[in-house]
Amino acid sequence: MWNKKLISFLIFISIIFLGNLSLVAEPTSLDEPTTYQLKWMEVEGASGYAIEIRNSNGYMVVSERVDKTSFDLVNFTSGAYEHRVAVVNKLGKVGSFSEWVKFEVVVSKIPSLTKNSVYSVSKEEKEKVLLLEGNDFIHPMKVFMIASGKKIQAKSVVVESGKIAKATFSIDATTDTGIYDLVLENPRKKTLTAKQRVVLSDSKEKADRFAKRQEKVLNKEIPEDYYTTPYWSTLWRSSLIPGWGQKYIDGKDWKLYVYPLVAIGVGALYANSYQKFLSARSNYESSVLLGLFLANEPSAQAVWLVNRNAAESSFNSAKQELQTLQIGAGVLGIFLAYNILDSYFSAKRNVASNQLEFPIFEDSKQVRTRVSADLPQFGLSMNRNIGSRYELEFFYNY
Repeated sequence: MWNKKLISFLIFISIIFLGNLSLVAEPTSLDEPTTYQLKWMEVEGASGYAIEIRNSNGYMVVSERVDKTSFDLVNFTSGAYEHRVAVVNKLGKVGSFSEWVKFEVVVSKIPSLTKNSVYSVSKEEKEKVLLLEGNDFIHPMKVFMIASGKKIQAKSVVVESGKIAKATFSIDATTDTGIYDLVLENPRKKTLTAKQRVVLSDSKEKADRFAKRQEKVLNKEIPEDYYTTPYWSTLWRSSLIPGWGQKYIDGKDWKLYVYPLVAIGVGALYANSYQKFLSARSNYESSVLLGLFLANEPSAQAVWLVNRNAAESSFNSAKQELQTLQIGAGVLGIFLAYNILDSYFSAKRNVASNQLEFPIFEDSKQVRTRVSADLPQFGLSMNRNIGSRYELEFFYNY
């Protein structure tokens, strides 16, 4: 009869030797089976051993006989387990089992996130808690925000389960705004870097807006160059179709419909005035030619006077239509210039960076325009003051 206490002692000593009842399985890839071994000391005269393992719920996950003093733990999930071992004698009979001995399996895999969530953080918040949903979260896990070589570590990380964790960051006025990578690092230094997952801005409203845009980038709803080339991508669109660039970068659908309608309406008025100018100019030229012919006929002096009056009226009409035409061209030019400026500032507002911004439609900003229609030249001058440091000036001749 085997001594039950001796077997228990030998097993307990061997487990302590393995590392304080804690087993760590480290696969070289996510798909590779995780393997570790339970070992015990050999008992003289034994033909084999019986091993039983149960999980924390008391469910028996292993009940086998082996002919060696070890058992491979293959694809065990992280958690707490208990095992016991009995000696099989030469007659194949199983002796008394040892006491249950606890051990823990920690499967060290690269953490992963299950959602393409983009987190919004603002300087208005003193602390920000990021709810992380994924797989293979283990304690203690570190979480960082990294941008342009600057690393911000979460002051606390609470791993609620292998799928849920909460990371708390401290935010202050000196923290740089921008788009940060989110980095998760498990205790075995295995790291996940989720690119462009945290947007930090000055206000909560801006941070939320940027985060929604960035989620669309990650989900490929809008092109990847959304932030890398925002001005070029926005300006060429607005140059082709007024309001298209604003729709692309700012999500303002109404501009894509209203701006083209305004441009078409102003263009139609311009075209109408141009046709009237051509007609009035043609009538004036015809009257001048007819007047030259009638001037050589003494009997047609009365008709010549009537024709001269008609020619003078046609000239005045053509002059008036030319003024209307030039003003229409100026209005169209102002609108097209405004469309380009609006597309630029739309891109500027929607890039989450710490660069100086130039928002429009604020009380502190001024726009001055001057229109002159003195024939034969038409001029348009436009000045835009931005604070006390910047001024944009445009001048057009027609």
